[in-house]
Amino acid sequence: MRRVVAALIAEAACFAALVFWLDADRAFGNRGLGALGVFVGVLAVGFPAMFYCCKRRMWEPWRAVLLGTLCGGLCALPFYGGPFAFPFLLLVFVIAGALFGLVFWFVAIWRNDDLTCPKTFCLPCGKAYRVARNALSRH
Repeated sequence: MRRVVAALIAEAACFAALVFWLDADRAFGNRGLGALGVFVGVLAVGFPAMFYCCKRRMWEPWRAVLLGTLCGGLCALPFYGGPFAFPFLLLVFVIAGALFGLVFWFVAIWRNDDLTCPKTFCLPCGKAYRVARNALSRH
């Protein structure tokens, strides 16, 4: 789970770096204030979504791309009426969010044995066995 949390924090930092690189927070007066707000906003949306997906075991790549796209769209909202045209900024953040979500899936989820392998194998009689990652595919 540490790998997933670290990847989520890195994704939030990438969104903040994008805001800082685009200089989109020029309207706030302070150059780092908008980037800090985006960083906190992505974490505020990302942690509940991550725990929901963890509880339901929904770790498919399309879900990570969809959540990244949603976070990208939400990151663009505070900059409405700023120095950039909003549709351009929205498009940049949505595309970047989809890419960040895909990178998040590859870094945090793909081949992460703590999330993808079954912890137990239950027989119909109710007996549960602990199994390794590929132990069932050998039979």
